[in-house]
Amino acid sequence: MSNLIQMIGVLAIAVVIPLLVLLGIWADVLPQSLQVAIGMFGVIFAATFIVGGNLYLMYSDIKTKRYSK
Repeated sequence: MSNLIQMIGVLAIAVVIPLLVLLGIWADVLPQSLQVAIGMFGVIFAATFIVGGNLYLMYSDIKTKRYSK
């Protein structure tokens, strides 16, 4: 039963909430300032995720001496 609750929670966070936000923006239900804030958060999060992920992978390569001769 716990796995079912966790799966429903993950689906709600990953699918339902973003879909509701996108539909709210599309239907002009959300205020424009909130739409801008959501867009800025998405861009900043994506850039941070990409740069942070690359730095982490580079660090792990250096730490394991993957490219040392």
